Amino acid sequence: MPNQSTIRAYVQLTRPENAAGSVITYCIGYFLLPGVVLRVGFFVGLFIILALHSLATVQNDMADFEIDRANNRHSPLQDHRISLQQARVFVKLLALASLVAAVLSPQRGIHLLAVAVLLLLAWLYNLPPVRASRRPILSMVVLGLCFGAAPLLYGYVLDYGKISSYILILAFFWILIRVSTAIMKDYKDVKGDKIFNKNTFYVRYGAKTTARVSIWLALVSYIGVLVALLTKTEGRHAIFVFMLLVAGLLAIRNIVLRLQLTKTKSDKQLNTIFHKSVFAHNQFEIVVFLCLILS
Repeated sequence: MPNQSTIRAYVQLTRPENAAGSVITYCIGYFLLPGVVLRVGFFVGLFIILALHSLATVQNDMADFEIDRANNRHSPLQDHRISLQQARVFVKLLALASLVAAVLSPQRGIHLLAVAVLLLLAWLYNLPPVRASRRPILSMVVLGLCFGAAPLLYGYVLDYGKISSYILILAFFWILIRVSTAIMKDYKDVKGDKIFNKNTFYVRYGAKTTARVSIWLALVSYIGVLVALLTKTEGRHAIFVFMLLVAGLLAIRNIVLRLQLTKTKSDKQLNTIFHKSVFAHNQFEIVVFLCLILS
């Protein structure tokens, strides 16, 4: 029986707080249409999203073990509270738990497809021969799919039962949203990335291009998401439009925050802006989610 400190170490390793964006996006997809019926499948999907996000996080930490050491990262792996072998076993258990949950669910087919897609994206990002995390453009595409389109489509299909052209348009903009955020994440790892020649977008194209791409993608995607949601006001109350306007103000605030990226040269300050921007974007998604369930 694992003791409390061991359990805490595994929780720290998975960094569950980083799953917030995927969870909220999944919930937005599920509650996107009026007349939602909350089924067991929703909670199964929530478990799968959390488990496979944890899997991808641990996989990435194992793949970047030496880079994280060069960056003086403190984690259960780096502090030797969990060995690489234990982490590998943990990854397998997370995958197995997701498969078991999917098989036992009444909506087995949808859940199994979601598990397969999310496992594939984690494999593409973290492991050879593709190892997209070391390819500047491909890494952004995979992250956009993994944390943007996939959770949104997963939640939507669980509730609605099929794909529509409307959700595909929204999924496209959610890919852009996630890319606009993910493109900033390498600020924190630039020292180790350069030492080990990890070809991230930031290392390859520099701070100015990274900042500009992040700002423009965020601007386009926020406008696209808000316009797409406003075109679907049938069956919604006035609060729906009001909450979307609030979401729009939060989006503007986040764009203004990201404009600081163009004036900042310190990697430490860039990383601080990145974390503030992630929090600001989560606020945007929470308001969108609230406007869906309250209207």
